[in-house]
Amino acid sequence: MLSHWEGENWVCVTVSKSLLIQFRSTAKTIMSRPSRRQHYIARFYLRNFSEPPLSDSLCVYDLRKRRWERRTPLGVGWFPHLCSETQMDGTRSDAFDQFLKLKVEDPAAPALRKLASGACLDASERAAISMFIALTAARSPRQIAAVVDRHLAKLTNADRVELDASVRLWCECTGTRLDSKAYGEFLKPSSFGAIWAWSINLHMRLLQWEWRLVHTTRESPFITSDRPVLAQWDKRQDVRLVTFPISSEVALVIFSGGQFNEGRCRSIETRSMNCGTMERATDFVVSCNQTFPGADLLASQRVS
Repeated sequence: MLSHWEGENWVCVTVSKSLLIQFRSTAKTIMSRPSRRQHYIARFYLRNFSEPPLSDSLCVYDLRKRRWERRTPLGVGWFPHLCSETQMDGTRSDAFDQFLKLKVEDPAAPALRKLASGACLDASERAAISMFIALTAARSPRQIAAVVDRHLAKLTNADRVELDASVRLWCECTGTRLDSKAYGEFLKPSSFGAIWAWSINLHMRLLQWEWRLVHTTRESPFITSDRPVLAQWDKRQDVRLVTFPISSEVALVIFSGGQFNEGRCRSIETRSMNCGTMERATDFVVSCNQTFPGADLLASQRVS
């Protein structure tokens, strides 16, 4: 039986000085005002599921509203100031967000297009895609919030007292309101370090595993969502499986242990992968059309 596998638990870590310098150096090269709308699902990736292909026209099913809507990638898969932090002078810095764009998203965009076309990847392109998949799995508002909550829950009384004092002082210096959200904001540098460290760890594993592509048609497309990376682990047989929809017509299966069933029916495979994508979704699903394999289950999809 395959169970959900998130890899090793994240921990709040102290961001190294060199990493902070790298983030901030990246931001200085951009010299732009931090955007409030920061995407955890990359816009170039969402265009792979648009109609017409590679356009800004998305067919999005909002799980809370329980209805289909037409949107653009700009309005999908974002969260306010997700990867920006409040500095001591009260201003915001999006150094980490810009770092991720330059180091992960920009190299991955052409590599994903190449993979979707069926062309062979070189080592650098394969590495770019594995890093993008790992970051997409990690850079989720719910995931980040859960990491902070787990960290706070494990603190000793003495550590919590010390943290409370630090947050109060930080709020006074930055002009930030002292409330429950202040703790997450204060811990953002550590959260960013955790995102990066966890992504690198998964990235290195994915590079060592077997990669296979699964193909379908635009009439029976793959879908994506706000949480498109599905990771499973059969502990008994020690088989690990990661699936990731690349486009409406191509999905990637990465696995360690076991064998890939090349002869499995394409329609069954497409429906199975779409069901996995829907199961993980908490906010939205994107498809090039509303009649995809597994669409009959969409209305009953839970909202967490």
